[in-house]
Amino acid sequence: MNIQENLEKLNFSRLEAQIYLALLGAEPLSAYQLAKKIDISRTSIYNALEHMLDKGMVEMAPGDTALYRAQEPEVLFEKMRFEMEGAMEASQKQLRAYREGKRENIQFVFKGFETAVFKAKEILKKAEKEVYINADFDLGCFEEEFRLLKEKKVRVIVFSFYELVTGGNVEFYSHHRSRKPGQEASRLVLAVDQEIALIADRGGELEEWNGTVSSNELLIKLLSEHIHHDIYLLKLKGKYGKKIYDEGLYLNTDFEIRQRGEGEE
Repeated sequence: MNIQENLEKLNFSRLEAQIYLALLGAEPLSAYQLAKKIDISRTSIYNALEHMLDKGMVEMAPGDTALYRAQEPEVLFEKMRFEMEGAMEASQKQLRAYREGKRENIQFVFKGFETAVFKAKEILKKAEKEVYINADFDLGCFEEEFRLLKEKKVRVIVFSFYELVTGGNVEFYSHHRSRKPGQEASRLVLAVDQEIALIADRGGELEEWNGTVSSNELLIKLLSEHIHHDIYLLKLKGKYGKKIYDEGLYLNTDFEIRQRGEGEE
């Protein structure tokens, strides 16, 4: 790739690159001399030089006949780098805000355990960064998705109170409790890339699984925090033993009483 082609990749037009190279290292030239040197009309030269002056590519010595010379490469490219970095930073912020403004605030409700599993599979396939999961049933049904995510270098973090089959390829945090004989699956919480979440359960008196898929930012954050905090408490329990629950940690709320009644410390 020659010099002119490289300059054109740096936002020089073909004519601007020709003019810059004609002026670089040479005595200052008039528009007329430049037109003759690169064999182009004076009108085109005048328009190009005006534009190049605005962009700092050339300098002009005013007089009866204006003379032009190329801006020093070191000065020109430092200026271009500064402007490009500023434009990239500003564009990144603007595009992020634009994306957030256009993001669809979806909130879909569905029924059925199988539906929850297959919707989770589709969401998992689209993950690019991190996945958080809280479940109380074996996750071997997601083995293929977990394998693909590992190949994509997507981090998958799973928490459960129970000993689960995960199919591997995940970070598994668990209290390793044994499920009771005949105990049915009742929970699936999934947060992907801080952009979309699925939450489904068959709790209480429900005879059928109910769930929702949402892109609500607050809901995703709350679900992600919930999984993180469960893992934090698990690690604290491993470090300090069960006494962490006996030293003023509880708030003595109705929620805590219900949770302790269900055996989730």
